[in-house]
Amino acid sequence: MHQRVTAAEIARTLTTRGHANSLTGPTWRPGHRVTQASPKTARLWHDGPDETDHLDQYAAALQTAGYTVSFERAAGKRPALRITRHAPEA
Repeated sequence: MHQRVTAAEIARTLTTRGHANSLTGPTWRPGHRVTQASPKTARLWHDGPDETDHLDQYAAALQTAGYTVSFERAAGKRPALRITRHAPEA
């Protein structure tokens, strides 16, 4: 069963691990951008160059933090990460 995941929680997790957030600060900068896809799913993109390399780094950091991460690339759309978290089994 999946646990609730919030976009803000994902953004904080990456920021505390040294990854820039493209939505914070007085001016735009390359970095991650997270949106809430559902109560149990967040989606993440990299705004800036080298999208795939940065998504790989984000995926590794989130997996280390206990999240389940899958790579998505819908036809005609930018690559993204789908992030969920499984509840620990009793």
